Amino acid sequence: MSYTNWNAYEKTLRAGNFIKLCRLRFLNPDGSTAFALDNDPYNKRSGAFIADGQLNVNLQNGTRRTAEITVDNVDGAYDYNYNMVWFGTEVALEMGLVLPDGTEFYLPQGVFRVVSPRENVMPDGRTAQYSLTDKWAGIDGTMNGGLEASYAISEGTNIFAPIVSVLASDRGDGQPYDPTTPVFTEYYNGKTQTLADGSTAALTDAPFQLIIDSEDGTVADLILQLCSMVNAWVGYDQTGALRIEPSQDDISDADKPVLWRFSLDEAQVTGLAYESKIADVKNDYIIVGAMSDTYVQAGARAQNLDPKSDVNINLIGRRTKRESRAEYATNTICADYALWMAKRTSVLHKAVTVSCNQIFHLEENGLIEIVRTDKDPAETELHLIQGFSLPLSGDGPMSITATSVSDFPDITVQTWPLAE
Repeated sequence: MSYTNWNAYEKTLRAGNFIKLCRLRFLNPDGSTAFALDNDPYNKRSGAFIADGQLNVNLQNGTRRTAEITVDNVDGAYDYNYNMVWFGTEVALEMGLVLPDGTEFYLPQGVFRVVSPRENVMPDGRTAQYSLTDKWAGIDGTMNGGLEASYAISEGTNIFAPIVSVLASDRGDGQPYDPTTPVFTEYYNGKTQTLADGSTAALTDAPFQLIIDSEDGTVADLILQLCSMVNAWVGYDQTGALRIEPSQDDISDADKPVLWRFSLDEAQVTGLAYESKIADVKNDYIIVGAMSDTYVQAGARAQNLDPKSDVNINLIGRRTKRESRAEYATNTICADYALWMAKRTSVLHKAVTVSCNQIFHLEENGLIEIVRTDKDPAETELHLIQGFSLPLSGDGPMSITATSVSDFPDITVQTWPLAE
């Protein structure tokens, strides 16, 4: 992707008058394109076209991207066989716009599995509807991912190694669960933690033996349990790669690059809705971890005592959440999780929903700025994207949900045993 094209893309978005592109690429097992459909009913390459649909993205561990798509004119002359699109077919969704020089500029929106294809037959034609879920559906048992036997990870194993191994293993049809190389954070490299016996180990080394039962366990369960050992975010990104990122890094959200800057004096914003979720706020988090063989228990407490925060304990009293996490074997992990949750829940009361013209490069866990020119003096608000919904056809508005970053408080943390 050239800088010139990217610059032209941003300018075209700002101008607001553009031809939107949407393309669905049906993939072969090796990731190559078998055939493609787009939103152009006059496309010579295909009589069928994307008539309707919506992409939904949410920041969470596990499934992040889903989409509903309607393909019209499937009884016309086109270069694919509907009967070949079935349960588990993998597709890539791309969206973008036509640049001023006529170049088609596409950006990836995710790689999905077809969960439930439907064909509608009517007197005047046929449509096909696809419910799509990102590649997590291929490892959580929705389609594939069930374990043949219990899976054991020895204490001291680098937690990233089993993830690479299990994704590369045969799912039963000669294909790996995921041929795409996972993207691992380097945040944890070189960091250590103190184990229950007083020894020190790398943070990326499993602090206890992990066993995933085969009766109800899946490949996804294995990955989630490994990632929980370091409190990592895990899910598939817009390119279809499994990405593991540190939740601890969210503490410095304000340092992330800003993906888009909105201003109320521009026509791009069609509405802002602020919601106060006071009932969801917790300013006191207690995490109780695992008990060691020597009866030493891991644990930590994180409290919002920041006088700058309007939900600190001294102002509104304790809103305590106590949580048991048997998979957390050290004070370090308990403290990291307690700190992260205390910061997150402290800003839940300042959520915003942005209704705006369509933007195609946004990512969950990225930043947006909102310049409130309606205030005197004008204020710039910084928000972390929690999710968004993007129409696949037409030029209707998209919706972005985000939480304030500027209001993240300073948190006081103490590890086990807790002071009275």
